[in-house]
Amino acid sequence: MNKTLFAGLLITAFMIAAALFAGSIAPHDLTEQVKIEYIPGKDGSKGTVLAPPVAPGAHYPFGTDKHGYDLMAKLIDGAKYTIFLSIGVAFARVLVGGSLGVLLGYFGKRSSRRFLSSSVWNVMNGIPIFLISWLLLVGISINSELSPLSLSLLMGVVLTAVGIPSVASAVKEKTRVLRERPFVLAAYSLGANDWRILRSHLFPHLKESLLILIVQEVVLVLTLFGQLAIFNLFVGGTTMYMDPPEYHSRTNEWAGLIGQARGFLYVNRWILFIPLAAYVLLIMGFHLLSSGLEKLFHRRYAKFSQL
Repeated sequence: MNKTLFAGLLITAFMIAAALFAGSIAPHDLTEQVKIEYIPGKDGSKGTVLAPPVAPGAHYPFGTDKHGYDLMAKLIDGAKYTIFLSIGVAFARVLVGGSLGVLLGYFGKRSSRRFLSSSVWNVMNGIPIFLISWLLLVGISINSELSPLSLSLLMGVVLTAVGIPSVASAVKEKTRVLRERPFVLAAYSLGANDWRILRSHLFPHLKESLLILIVQEVVLVLTLFGQLAIFNLFVGGTTMYMDPPEYHSRTNEWAGLIGQARGFLYVNRWILFIPLAAYVLLIMGFHLLSSGLEKLFHRRYAKFSQL
């Protein structure tokens, strides 16, 4: 039994189900706010003052933020941005970068005119993705007039574009190895055209690698969300308040909840650690899924000598 794959599937399936359906069963609404309230004691005993933030307990399992809004409701609301945008960016990277890598890897040696020179390609692949993303998004994401959905799609386009070179480079090298295999050379010698070889011989041997690459890219995109959140660039946009300066996520995306709660490291720690735990668990789920798929395909195609 592939326990790694099972654990990865269980965690990711739970997270996706929570993003899709948990909003209807959440104990509190996203707009529900805890107000300052005096609760009298029983039998004349001393009462208590209820004021946000409320620590995790029976009524608020994840507690509330400093403004009195339920953290569970915020996590559920932001899950769709965290999960589905990262998956969408990963798919787009592999679709575009994988297609480009296959073409570069297959036609690169036989073609007398290269689409991109190797030196230029290596330079593009070597520029830090975080730096490019930050430079492109810093002037757009903070206090923007665009809607959260528009800003999320814009960030998705930027993160897709900056991730294409690394994906294309990996797929290109894999394609170069496969095109020298005997079955490809035999098909080419028998008169099969290039597109038929790509469709019938190379892609069937690349599809497992591409599937694993998609899952790995999800992990990389989630990590990039966190890096950008450190510098107050949140998925869906950032609202900045002055005097004192505060940054708030407009979508409750998980990296944004972590980024805006950095000041609670030493007090009211649940405001920081609960979104951080959900975020780490999500990354761990996709990492286990990737490792489990690698083990599955390795066992499936491994050949052993028979006595």
